[in-house]
Amino acid sequence: MSTFTVKSSAELGEIDAKYRDNCHDVKKHKVGTYKLLEAFADLAKDEFNHRQAGNPESEDDLWVKLYEHNKEKKSGVTGRLLRKHLRDFLEDQQGSKCCYCQRPLVNISHAKPIEHVLPRQPFVQHTFNFWNLAVACFDCNHAKSNTFWVSQALADVAEYPNPEDFVDSYHPRFHTYDEHVRFVRVQTNTVNISLYVGQTEQGKSLCKNLLKRISAKDILLCSNLALKQSIDKLYDHMPSLDGEAAAAVEDFNRSLSNMTLKLIEEP
Repeated sequence: MSTFTVKSSAELGEIDAKYRDNCHDVKKHKVGTYKLLEAFADLAKDEFNHRQAGNPESEDDLWVKLYEHNKEKKSGVTGRLLRKHLRDFLEDQQGSKCCYCQRPLVNISHAKPIEHVLPRQPFVQHTFNFWNLAVACFDCNHAKSNTFWVSQALADVAEYPNPEDFVDSYHPRFHTYDEHVRFVRVQTNTVNISLYVGQTEQGKSLCKNLLKRISAKDILLCSNLALKQSIDKLYDHMPSLDGEAAAAVEDFNRSLSNMTLKLIEEP
């Protein structure tokens, strides 16, 4: 069996301390921002217990609710700023690369969704767990969606798994990428394709369940240069769009991703 390392308790403690010091750019708001994340983590645990007792899911989306916390404020302790600084911190930890495919976080007009390693459905209890959060590119976040590669039984466990418990899947916050996956990136004036090979069971799982789809999508789009150039031009204008125009481009992008993934997965 392949050997690999996981981050030690001391390393995790150092990262947590660093985040506490970078969770807000104003010193007096750092403690309040960290407490806000903890408060929402408690709400997620309450929702987990609510469901475990046989009750239906609550209508509130806690992730959205966090973003809307104090949304009328431009500064101070707000959900919007918490998520912004959290994304910035995670991106810095990842060297500005996607947690799964390791491509620079610049595709789709710099879209950098915060990824839930164990998805909010059905792992609602881990919605705000610091170690369950990473930054993915749009492609990986969209392709992975609510899939997960751990035992379904863990969905009924309140506590987050320990680093050493992730023996069947790669965990971007606990594992060292280079131990699990090797890749070759081919880039020309018109083509940018990455090919991945798993080095461990976790890496092979990541390649099989996600990365092969990312490579195939790149190859499919790059095979039609006119389409790729049109899409790139559209994405370049995304930052200047808002309202219905931005929503329309987002819908187009999701439809395109769904279509290419469907083509890739057809027998």
